[in-house]
Amino acid sequence: MQLRTLLLPSLLIASLSAGEEKISINYLYYDEDRGRTTIHTPSLSLTKELFDGEYILSLSYLHDTVTGATPTYYDSSTGASARIPQGVLMEEDIRYGNIPYEEDREALSLTLTGRLRESRDEVKVGYTFSHEDDYISKGVSLQYLHYTDPSKNLSLTYGISYQLNYPKIPCFTNHPECDSVTGASVVTKRSEQITLQLGLTQILDKRSLIKSSLFGIIENGYLSNPYMRVVTGYGSYAPKIEAEVKPPHRKAIGWRIEYRRASEDKRRVGDLALRLYYDDWEIFSATLTGRFDWQMTEKLLIGIEGRWYRQSAAFFYTSRGSPGPLTSSLSSDRRVSSFSSYETTLCSRYRLNDTISLHLEGGYYTQPKYFDALYIMTGVEYHF
Repeated sequence: MQLRTLLLPSLLIASLSAGEEKISINYLYYDEDRGRTTIHTPSLSLTKELFDGEYILSLSYLHDTVTGATPTYYDSSTGASARIPQGVLMEEDIRYGNIPYEEDREALSLTLTGRLRESRDEVKVGYTFSHEDDYISKGVSLQYLHYTDPSKNLSLTYGISYQLNYPKIPCFTNHPECDSVTGASVVTKRSEQITLQLGLTQILDKRSLIKSSLFGIIENGYLSNPYMRVVTGYGSYAPKIEAEVKPPHRKAIGWRIEYRRASEDKRRVGDLALRLYYDDWEIFSATLTGRFDWQMTEKLLIGIEGRWYRQSAAFFYTSRGSPGPLTSSLSSDRRVSSFSSYETTLCSRYRLNDTISLHLEGGYYTQPKYFDALYIMTGVEYHF
């Protein structure tokens, strides 16, 4: 989901050390369109060194509470509802608006990083699990970081991940995937995603570095949103509201490049990154990100980040509906439409003493075509 990209905004200011042992407690509040969607997310994470620092174990847990509304088509004669109306409708009764929903999500992630004794290359394995009432996701990942020489000025990263998803379709919505004969209340579908990545990091001098990576994504299975609707027979005498249908396959490729440079005293760091993406749904996107971190005092660190994003529409997207029947893929999901977005984030970290630090982050996100959003995240870290 587009929304999920905002649920856990990464702090601009990275942890002091990847291997530093710590416990973090965070709280995120997200508000979209002045209350249309609100999210409350407490989270807990732990980083612990094992076997004299040869391994690093990272654990995290979060719980989302979401109250909101999904924008889609509905029959105004019966009121805003997730149910798909049966039969032909009057065109004046077809409305595009918000369908209320509530959900809770729990997510767990585990990462174990080990270093090879001689080369100090790193191997990282990960596992993720996410559960909602109507969605379950499991994932595993493997990453290998290889230093090409003892100086560690040049490194290569190889990564692969696999994600298995089980979206659940509630049958009270009259969804066509449901079988009225069996009387099942829920139909569980399946989708999977494989991601491959090859990255390179080159230290240019004592103050700067450059990173570049190529990635590929393959998705298969049920990729539609069971709550999204489309209008067929639009502009005819027999319009209908039906469930959207997205293609069951997607392949994507992408490239990312990043340049980072620090000031002479290392107290200020600037970062600029570009990401390009293209898939066979004909979505092309570009993301440009700029970041600046400043160590103002020995205890206070602040950061600011700006991000611009733009994408083209999928070939099956429609904002008005189809004049004919639903014979192929069709969706009115805004996430596969053409749009631009802008995001600004401010962050600060304050070290109270050698063991406790506080952080505060706030951001503003806007898709001028559709909505605005604000979020605030605060937390405390205890280093041991």
